[in-house]
Amino acid sequence: MSDPLSYKLKKKFDRYIHDPIIAIVILPFFVILKILPYKISSFICGCLLFLIAPFSKYQKRVLHNLNIAFPKKSKREKIQISKQFWFNFGQIIGELPHIDKLINSEKLVTIGHEKIQNGPAILIGAHLANWEFLLRVGEVSGRRVGFVYRPINNWILNKLQFARNSKIDADFFKKGRLAAIGMANKLKNGEVIGLTNDQILREGIMVPFFGKKAPTPHAAAIMSLKWDVPIFMVRLERIDMFNFKMTIEDEIKIKTNKKFDDKVYKLTEVISQRIEQWIIERPEQWLWAHRRWGK
Repeated sequence: MSDPLSYKLKKKFDRYIHDPIIAIVILPFFVILKILPYKISSFICGCLLFLIAPFSKYQKRVLHNLNIAFPKKSKREKIQISKQFWFNFGQIIGELPHIDKLINSEKLVTIGHEKIQNGPAILIGAHLANWEFLLRVGEVSGRRVGFVYRPINNWILNKLQFARNSKIDADFFKKGRLAAIGMANKLKNGEVIGLTNDQILREGIMVPFFGKKAPTPHAAAIMSLKWDVPIFMVRLERIDMFNFKMTIEDEIKIKTNKKFDDKVYKLTEVISQRIEQWIIERPEQWLWAHRRWGK
């Protein structure tokens, strides 16, 4: 059965009117950010979101998530974390055009890259500090890493993002069946893949996150157990305004003689618990605006 007429009209509208208008608004902004020195670009965007975002509709979601994660913190503490989060998020936007410059200027210190020099590995990160650096973990470690990406809804911005990522020494697989095959093949060939495990995945398994169960990605646990591939957590921290640390932590290991599905659950739970600890230590650097626990 063909698509309803209204759906076809919406697709046409998005492609030829909505998406170009959004692109026309956004692209000059990013051109300006690229021209600016990275410190100024980062600071200006941080200030803009710090001042504006607390009055947006997303602030309610941020505070809702903070209430789940930190029920014992006072309202004032949670509002303060939310403001710091918006500033960090603004900095990320301002730093997007300058990632290469930040790396070349030695603003990113990497620890533990010797742990993944040989053999297959699954690297798991989270949306902390400036998570764009996660895409460069292979470059700084001397390995070509495979990542799964979700296309941007705006087809123009998606093409630009794809072109931008093509300059990175990594393999990118579009989310879906082909991505699963591509990532599996890399592991079977003794290579490395990278995933994030702190966002909601409706197809995932229900695992506690800050005491409340949430749909959680479990592909890493399945692949690790199925093919005996080690998992290394990759922690990103903003040390100060413009300096970062990326730490490849020790291999995650679990002790259990339970059946396969129980092992998958346990391993996924351990991964979530580690991400929790990262967030507890630097709460202002996590992506609180995401619907981690659903609506």
